[in-house]
Amino acid sequence: MQKFAFVIICVAMLFEFTLTTFHLPPLLRFVPEAISGLVLVYVLIAGTQDGFRWVATKYWVILGALALVVICGIISNDPSPGALITGMRFYFRAAPLFLLGAVLPMTDEQLLRQLKLLLVLAFCQLPVAVYQRWIIISADRFSGDDVRGTLMDSGILSMLLICGALILTGLVLKRRIGVWRYGLLFILLLIPTTINETKVTVVFLPLGLFVVMLVGADPGKRLRYTGLGFAALVVFAAIFVPIYDKMESLNGSSVSIVDFFTTEKNLDKYLVSEGSGRGVGVGGKKHAHRGEAIVVPVTYLAKDPVLLAFGLGLGNASPSQSGPAYEGRYYSLFQNILEISFAAFLLELGVFGVLAIIALNWMIFTDSVAVARRDTGLVGAIAAGWTGVVAIFMVATLYNNFHLFTSVTFLYWYFAGIVCARRMALRYETVGARYANVQYA
Repeated sequence: MQKFAFVIICVAMLFEFTLTTFHLPPLLRFVPEAISGLVLVYVLIAGTQDGFRWVATKYWVILGALALVVICGIISNDPSPGALITGMRFYFRAAPLFLLGAVLPMTDEQLLRQLKLLLVLAFCQLPVAVYQRWIIISADRFSGDDVRGTLMDSGILSMLLICGALILTGLVLKRRIGVWRYGLLFILLLIPTTINETKVTVVFLPLGLFVVMLVGADPGKRLRYTGLGFAALVVFAAIFVPIYDKMESLNGSSVSIVDFFTTEKNLDKYLVSEGSGRGVGVGGKKHAHRGEAIVVPVTYLAKDPVLLAFGLGLGNASPSQSGPAYEGRYYSLFQNILEISFAAFLLELGVFGVLAIIALNWMIFTDSVAVARRDTGLVGAIAAGWTGVVAIFMVATLYNNFHLFTSVTFLYWYFAGIVCARRMALRYETVGARYANVQYA
């Protein structure tokens, strides 16, 4: 099963790109689901043997609560079997990977090999992104939306690479790699985010670095490492800003990245459509901006307390690659606003479902903090970076629809499971040490 972890990483990073590039049979798009099914079988067999001892009770409680919300939504809205299958595919295909870390014995050496493979595949995004940018320029176009690496979306590419940079930051904070090597890898890893012109990089990267530095640095060295992080940001900004502004000018825009974030008018255009949102509401044809993708679902569901609580039902607002029979009943009404994961979560799971997702990620964050501060091994270094990763994923629910992408969901839940299982192991070690020191009369 250790080698199967390499398969999971390769599928996450390369599968969708390979499927599209080589025009493989459409049936193969379900390979990630097949892998998830195999993992589920292994998890059930291995987990029942030790009673899932490395899975904290709180995760069973929150997963049970989320399952209850899903069941209530299904009962109250009766989604079609096809839509239900689509919803389960998007929301739960990565769930077995979270439990895999709790039942799969793993040494630091094995985990390090997985990280090295992931790093190599992350660096492969650079030549692919450069080639994609060259194709765009050759066609006299300058938008970075088609610079997607092997992840099939420019925003997802930037998001994953920034998360990789945060893991590197955790490694340097825990002295797993040297400062100079870290600086070089950090810059090289993030170059594709400069040539695909992803504005959110300006938000995600400082946010993630701030969280990692705050949590991962030793108390007496936080100032030193904060300076290191600031220096890395300055160097990256010196590369990112000129390239972004140049590409935007070639694309006919006179708005620089600094002007974009410092001018209220530009931010308003990014969040809300022009023309008072005409054609953006329920059943509209115009694609919503991110602000409208938040407001419209809330306004629609607020008309009915049950809908607001439990949503429209799993899969009832989801698209499908398998034809109209598997498409959600309400997808045609809301397809123009499903630009962010928050809209999908709220529409299909309701307020209770969104709260359960927030609680689940908060549990992962607190476990990551605990492991980062107490574990001296490789998982502790990963956990330090993972605090920033969780923060980014929480904010990303308001930025893109990442839950539809195998790449980030597989990797997020797999490594989150490893960190959370280590938190449980540390708790057992603490209890064992406490009883070992008891003096009996």
